Amino acid sequence: MIDFDPKLAYLDYIKQNQVEIAAPASQTLNQILDECQWEQPQTALDWNNLAVTALVSAESCDNSLAHGLYAEIAFDAVQAGAELNQHPLCAAHLALLNCMLGNYTEAAQIAFSAFINNLQPTYTEAQIEPGIVYIPPLARTHCITNGRSEQLQRILNVDNGYTQAMLMLSEVLCRTQISLDNHTGLRLLHLMNQLMPELIFPNMRLGIYSIGNQELEGLVYLHRAAEIALDRPTILQALYLAYLDLEQPETAQHWHQVGVDYASQLSNELPWQWTELEIDSEWTYLPFDSGKTALGDREISLAVAASLQSPTTRCLLAEGDWFERELEFWRQYLQPGMNAIDIGASVGIYTFSAARRIGVNGQVYAIEPFSTAVDCLHETCRHNQLENVEIFRQAIGDRDGRARLILQPSSEFNYLAAVDEVLAPATEIEEVDCTTLDTFVESLGIDRLAVIKISTEGNELAILIGGEQTLAKFAPTIIYNSYTSKGVDLAAAQYLLDRNYELFRYQPYLQQLIPLESESDFAEVMKAIAIPKVGARGNFHSTDNL
Repeated sequence: MIDFDPKLAYLDYIKQNQVEIAAPASQTLNQILDECQWEQPQTALDWNNLAVTALVSAESCDNSLAHGLYAEIAFDAVQAGAELNQHPLCAAHLALLNCMLGNYTEAAQIAFSAFINNLQPTYTEAQIEPGIVYIPPLARTHCITNGRSEQLQRILNVDNGYTQAMLMLSEVLCRTQISLDNHTGLRLLHLMNQLMPELIFPNMRLGIYSIGNQELEGLVYLHRAAEIALDRPTILQALYLAYLDLEQPETAQHWHQVGVDYASQLSNELPWQWTELEIDSEWTYLPFDSGKTALGDREISLAVAASLQSPTTRCLLAEGDWFERELEFWRQYLQPGMNAIDIGASVGIYTFSAARRIGVNGQVYAIEPFSTAVDCLHETCRHNQLENVEIFRQAIGDRDGRARLILQPSSEFNYLAAVDEVLAPATEIEEVDCTTLDTFVESLGIDRLAVIKISTEGNELAILIGGEQTLAKFAPTIIYNSYTSKGVDLAAAQYLLDRNYELFRYQPYLQQLIPLESESDFAEVMKAIAIPKVGARGNFHSTDNL
């Protein structure tokens, strides 16, 4: 077992997150930490507390081997505690760990069962000893209120373990969703808000996602968040955008001006840069992708649609980052000097994450057919003075010529029409140039290529077919949409396997690649990762053939 001081690790975790604990709760916390049997856990609560301190230590550890060992200690401990079935915090942390590892279905089953079983004792005011809890970071950027500190403070000031578990489980249930931007996600956010109505972060998220899903009562939650913390840039920006969407420019102007007034005192802070734009601007700015990279500590502002009707805008505003776990792999994989191609760049989530990591000696080629998204890409480059990104308004496919881009209410779901597809008269389209990946690479004289990301609505196979020479010449790592509206893209998977690639899913937290060997392995995988191998070609099997 790794040698660490559990009590010291947890108190430092509380201090780092600026959690304020009332005197009685502080006394209880110290008593819990002093009386826990760390070396030889006896009770479910001992196991829970050991797991929590191991997770805390893992978070502060830079060594990947030690991080993995801490995680293993945590998982073993919380499983042992859950098997004793004596304290609901064990089930809550077991579900949380599964979420952190990307096992969302299993996490949801554990969390929902524990939530239902915990209702009766919680609401009959039964008492059980409280414990300590762990909540992972909620976002990579500082543009939102610190939801983790809020929730830790709320949970650790409770003197009943049943209530603690209910609060934890509501958070975990939300984390079991890959994205909260849907009907199920909204139900879970409402549940969390019922249990923690006084917190800023749950109100803000619920407000943003509700309005984006045409539930205008979301304004109530945004105003409630503003009553608690009027000086938070994300809350003011959300209110401003919400009233723009409601076509109430005077009210939108009011919230814009409130933001301007605060920004005048904090002019150098990234979260306030949206106030620099005119109220009728087609885009707004959001801080994006914090942390040290090849471009140094300098953070950037991403230009996105000035509307909560855009899934990208509301996700970045509500969460502080994009929801796809494969983005974490993308950020880790890219190194200074690499070249990358982003096909289906949209407003540049992957493009600008790459730009910050490849530095001045690398190049990102961002390819996007939708005109409005291309405008956002250019604005982000201009605003941040980025010179290592080239933007191309065109489509990539299996042929050269012209293509029809079918426009959807949410531009993230735009797609290319088939050559022989007959469109309804009212269909909105943009005609764009289309070329193959091979032609694109040859025309630019690209002489090195480390990685390609493909995000299109079902056009992945065509792009791969049109890039056969590029794949053979450079053997780039490929991150592609493996799941479409029609299900798992088995054809694209087989195409890559036939060309000496291995397929993986990315496991977050442990930061591992797990082989994809059957159709069932693609469950909950947004993007597959294809890495070239040396040796015999693979053969992909549908679960029907297993």
